Amino acid sequence: MRPLRRAFTMIELLFVIVILGIVGGIALETIRQYYEGIFRTKTYTQRISEADHILDQLTKYFENAIDMSIVNMDMDAADNALAGACAGELAAEAENVAHDYTTVFVGVDTDSLRTTGRPGWSETVRPNPFLGTSLISNDANFTAANDVITALYPASDLQNSAIYNVDASYTDTCTHYYANNGNAYYTIPVGGVNYGTNTLTLTDNFVSHGFAYTSGPSADKKYLLRTGYAFRVLNTGEFVMFSNFRPWQGQAYSGGKRSTLGENVASFYADYNNTNYFNSRGTLWRLKVCMRGLDSNLSSSDAAAQEICRERKVHVRY
Repeated sequence: MRPLRRAFTMIELLFVIVILGIVGGIALETIRQYYEGIFRTKTYTQRISEADHILDQLTKYFENAIDMSIVNMDMDAADNALAGACAGELAAEAENVAHDYTTVFVGVDTDSLRTTGRPGWSETVRPNPFLGTSLISNDANFTAANDVITALYPASDLQNSAIYNVDASYTDTCTHYYANNGNAYYTIPVGGVNYGTNTLTLTDNFVSHGFAYTSGPSADKKYLLRTGYAFRVLNTGEFVMFSNFRPWQGQAYSGGKRSTLGENVASFYADYNNTNYFNSRGTLWRLKVCMRGLDSNLSSSDAAAQEICRERKVHVRY
């Protein structure tokens, strides 16, 4: 008589189930790690690309900055540059501090230099040796300069712009940002532009401030200014730029035109090595943008240990 065939015992079934569970768990964890790795790689690659794009944009603006006007503002809750204290250069240990600083500067109006025909503004501008409140520019076309400024900054024109004197002896960076008449900048008042002549009348007697008729390689470097620029990382990770405001008229950046340069930004930092002078025109600055990384839950994080940082060297020319 053949013996009866017995089924698996309960212990054997449990043993098989446990083994299958272990194998399944390992497989699921492997799959999870695989797709997590894909997500992290994709996110990091995308944010590196975003940081490089932001640096591309920043480079264009910083190239045309007044070198001595680049400062970091220690911000208050009002988010108003003129209400904050000028912090100057950031200390090295503060490099990765997010949201605490806004970098500001005044930019040269290069658009008027590139108009067709006779340029709207020419650097070959000399003070009138007989009148301390007027400039002579035989090469400039003030009508063209006015048209360019009005097109780019509809709320203003050539009048109420300012002239920067590279020969000024002021070495304090805050002075060059918060500049008033007599402190490196000279405002062109309403009525100060005679569009049919080659002379500008300014608000202040610049001869008494070292803006006299001079000779040498820097004698002709008188730059036309149109706007200030401000760059700030918000708590949301949005990196914003403000333009179309004029610090020399006491205007705060918060009243200017706001543009978004990027998202998911943790911090922005700018510094320079004062030994890296190219020539009499500007210095070499380092721009550093750090993007938010991912934490263990794959959520965006601006913790310093997880930031994705990119740097760019830029020649600030003025």
